[in-house]
Amino acid sequence: MIVEDEAPIREGMEGILKKLNPSYELAGKAADGIEGLEVIRRVKPDLIIMDIRMPDMDGLTMLKKLREEGVASKALILSAYSDFSYAKQAMELGVSTYLLKPVKIQELKKVLKQMEEEVQEKNHEGTLLSLESMTRSALTGILEKTEETAAALEKKYDIKATDPMTVFIIWLGRFYDERKDIVLRILGEVDGHVQGFSSVVTAFPERTQCTMVLYHMEQDRDWEAYFNRSVVPMLLSNTDSKAVCVWDECGGFYELEESRKRIRRLLDWSLSLGNGKIISERRIADIPVYPLKYPPELSLRLKQSVIKGDEKEFKACFTEFLNYCRDQVHKPKDIKEACITFLWTALNTAREYITFEENELEVPELLEAIMNAYTWDDVGVSMKRLFDAIMAGGITGKQEVSPLIARAKRMIEEYYSQGITMEEVARKLAVSPEYLSRQFKKETGISFTEEVRNVKVEKVKTLLLGTSQNLTQIAAMTGFSDPKYMSKVFKEEVGVLPAEYRQMNS
Repeated sequence: MIVEDEAPIREGMEGILKKLNPSYELAGKAADGIEGLEVIRRVKPDLIIMDIRMPDMDGLTMLKKLREEGVASKALILSAYSDFSYAKQAMELGVSTYLLKPVKIQELKKVLKQMEEEVQEKNHEGTLLSLESMTRSALTGILEKTEETAAALEKKYDIKATDPMTVFIIWLGRFYDERKDIVLRILGEVDGHVQGFSSVVTAFPERTQCTMVLYHMEQDRDWEAYFNRSVVPMLLSNTDSKAVCVWDECGGFYELEESRKRIRRLLDWSLSLGNGKIISERRIADIPVYPLKYPPELSLRLKQSVIKGDEKEFKACFTEFLNYCRDQVHKPKDIKEACITFLWTALNTAREYITFEENELEVPELLEAIMNAYTWDDVGVSMKRLFDAIMAGGITGKQEVSPLIARAKRMIEEYYSQGITMEEVARKLAVSPEYLSRQFKKETGISFTEEVRNVKVEKVKTLLLGTSQNLTQIAAMTGFSDPKYMSKVFKEEVGVLPAEYRQMNS
């Protein structure tokens, strides 16, 4: 933003700024103080470059009015007047720099660079202390309980640490990418149109869910009932009933992490209760829960379907099993144990009657998928994959590679932490780097560099969850140049920072 008293000079300054740094964006310009006041109020620039003596309203009067209105933009004065009183008033108004004309280009460049860094630092601090950022950090357990955060909550957002809060989760699973935008839009509209509470709406791609944290809620209103009646039907109709909605209340901002952990357990109840209504502690407490015993009469039919390779009968067995589990309300733990029994029955039958490469059947992965499933849809996908794998003699889709690429992959696994390069591997394998690069991409679908990156990220995951090493130590152990670069790469691949990943899986 430029406010000066002479148009030719103003146009010259605009050109100078572009030459100094093409990324500088001119937010607006004005020929006098009154026009400058209006433009600055509208565009709220990071930096105001201004003169003092201008028509209609001088620069210091303009700046004083802006400060009284709470406009905290940095200001740089370029003036031909060196009067001490001007400089004193400018300092009192928080002017960063006062330069006398004619200004030396190098001096101006240095000053602008310094002010750019100050603006970036301020914006970064503002982002860290934004309500959404602090809420996300509180939910993931990485927000430190400091005087600074407590002050920001109370002074900027009028939130006391002990104010009651509610976490409303919309879990979308494998439909997250295609449905998240509509969910976020609906939550934003609810926040904007419904009176009686304030909220923060955000998304967690790594958990495939959207989150709404409610606060400043009117205490004489049953908000869970309202959301059940008015918001959940909207969400379900706009997601083809793929969303699972969970509600949890907590006693304050620093208890959001515990609320998130409870929600992970509550999500399991969708197998028992379905997704037509909100799942909450209150709802679960009000319903009778019955013990679940695996139906032994189903085992014989299931075994026969596997032996005969009868997919239609296998699906019928699963449907019968599903209906049996949903006939009454059961604890999620009992349901998942019954699902594992179903899986093991099919798998042990295949071991006894069918020849297949058991090492290639990724049983642990299937077990994990079932244990982490929140819907019968997801359980069904895993069971279908199990049947297909048994019929194919093992999990399909594993790509066979040539001995050359297999050796290259083993070398990456062995030397990834030592900064291994494609040239070094090619030399050891007695082929040209160009040939290795081409074959690696052809056979694996990714480049050599991407493979090294993937291996490193997986090793970082292992160290984050299996050790108490700090980020500096983990970066050194996995071949990253420093923890900041490791964190950048990790977030690009995983979607969260290493500290958040460790906290979420602790």
